[in-house]
Amino acid sequence: MKKKLITKILSISVAGAVALTPAAAFGAQTEENAQTESTEAAEETKEVEDLKIKTETQELTVKNQTGYALTAGELEDAADETEDAKAEDTKTEDTAETTEKAQGKMLTVTGEDGTEHVFKNIDPDSWTEPVIYDEYGFLYIKYENKDKKEEEVAETAAEKEWGESLTMYLLSNVNVREKADKESKSLKVLSTGTEVKGIAVAPGWIKVQADDITGYVYHTYITENKEAADAKVKAEQEAKAQAEAAAAQAAAAQAQQSQNNYDYSQDQGSYQEPAQSAPQAAPQEKYEVGRQQYDDCDGSGHGYYEITYSDGSVGYEEY
Repeated sequence: MKKKLITKILSISVAGAVALTPAAAFGAQTEENAQTESTEAAEETKEVEDLKIKTETQELTVKNQTGYALTAGELEDAADETEDAKAEDTKTEDTAETTEKAQGKMLTVTGEDGTEHVFKNIDPDSWTEPVIYDEYGFLYIKYENKDKKEEEVAETAAEKEWGESLTMYLLSNVNVREKADKESKSLKVLSTGTEVKGIAVAPGWIKVQADDITGYVYHTYITENKEAADAKVKAEQEAKAQAEAAAAQAAAAQAQQSQNNYDYSQDQGSYQEPAQSAPQAAPQEKYEVGRQQYDDCDGSGHGYYEITYSDGSVGYEEY
């Protein structure tokens, strides 16, 4: 009897241990999973540090909007880096241009994957509120200059072709350039909202195909966002309608003034006109009634005005 009782007690103890083991193991596993998930969440939500650039006069903070860690190297003299290039260019007519471009500093920014991004001919001491951002794999630094005008500098890198074309839209009336250069020949001017195919990207430029041409559009005036482009088109249409309404109102006011002058001269008897002939206002030359300014539409440093005239026609004037 005693042996049977001991056997029964042992059976209950073993069963209890077996019953408790999965719960303990599950608890340990849950804690481990929780720690893993917490670590992953921390990695996903961690904020990248801003970029620090040591200049001759200060340590400049550049707000990092790339979404990944960056490290800034020492500023170097751009002239030193381009000595070989200048020596080679002495054989060409570009020597003066090369010397001019060699002014300023050179900065190398390294990404967390080891990729280096080189900015040439920069003057960080003149920057205010600088921000670094990524667009299609290239880095840009935008800032305000000493005159409080917003400018930007792109890294120096080779053009990259896209495996598949992107449907893109223009945000302004822009020049399509023959090369990725603001001084390059303009192949065509395309209007706001025009749909194009983006086929490659270069620092500061998007290579596009449109109609029968292939060329480059400055990157800040092109987007994949059709809604943004449609909003620009709508805004321009509204501005044009307002200008045309103002032109019509001005023309009507001028016609009324001419009629009033005629009536007054008739009353004074100083104007002789056959009774059967209605007075004819002298033809008026068209005049400007509206002017819309567009700043630097292609990175050339020059913008243009869209001018609406009294006869409803529209013209363009660069500045």
